[in-house]
Amino acid sequence: MPSRELARSAAVTVERLGLGASERFVAVSNPEQAPIAAAIAAAARERSGQVLEVVFATLSRHGEEPPAEVAAALAEADAAVLVTVFSLSHTRARLEATRGGTRVASMPDMTVGMFERTLPVDYAQLESVGRALAAELSAAERCRLRSPAGTDVELVLRGRAGRSDDGDLRAPGAFGNLPAGEAYIAPVEHEGEGTIVFDGSLASHGLLAEPLRIVLEHGRLSTASGGAAASWLPATLDAGGSNGRFIAELGIGTNPAAILTGKILEDEKVEGTAHLAFGTNTGIGGENEASVHIDGLIKLPTIELDGRVVMHEGRLVG
Repeated sequence: MPSRELARSAAVTVERLGLGASERFVAVSNPEQAPIAAAIAAAARERSGQVLEVVFATLSRHGEEPPAEVAAALAEADAAVLVTVFSLSHTRARLEATRGGTRVASMPDMTVGMFERTLPVDYAQLESVGRALAAELSAAERCRLRSPAGTDVELVLRGRAGRSDDGDLRAPGAFGNLPAGEAYIAPVEHEGEGTIVFDGSLASHGLLAEPLRIVLEHGRLSTASGGAAASWLPATLDAGGSNGRFIAELGIGTNPAAILTGKILEDEKVEGTAHLAFGTNTGIGGENEASVHIDGLIKLPTIELDGRVVMHEGRLVG
């Protein structure tokens, strides 16, 4: 039997997906997340008699495609959770499932502590803040992002739509993270110049012992310096194909229950932070396809949209 806290967050998960009595539910997981996936499946069985658990071997990086049987199970489901070590959020398997109407909550690298802490939050507040920020991102042509650690980069947002990951996954084809809590957008991939300094954490790498400094040229990671991550990140992006180094995402964290842990799923939701990602973004409104997607966290960001400051050193303005 799951603990009371684990069961509560599992119930929240199923509720956020709006699971109905006649619907098919799939819990996809790796062995490392077995307790979480089992608790969610148990909560789903309280609502539906059609619950399938699919466990498969852990992959090697975020954005790598899962086995064919996982893709097939997702395509046949009405609602699903992805409780995996490496993210399936930006894979063709997930994208095809949601295109077909499957509602999906993605939970890469989830821990029991994170699950219990970050799921029971005020979703009305997440929706209010996240949707307002998403609208501002959609309306902007350009974004300048700076930070005390040395980030100073300009990204092109022209023609791209901002999105709010606020935990409302009840509509057909809905997709998002749980825990929720970010507004994000896919910048134009082949534009964008400047310096990015990740000083929080890096997906799959964890908390950064020293800042990771990246030079962005024409939307592409040109050079990286600063500790072990400086060699690890370019190599991981290159393993995802020739498009792996292109900018993929800009996100702004909005979840007040999230804390910096080294797990990017939670870190990127921390209120008052920003994150940038490289690699594939076709699943979030972009045009860059690769078999990798790596996010990095920036603390105390100042964000300008078309010259107007919307966040100053981690605090929303206006």
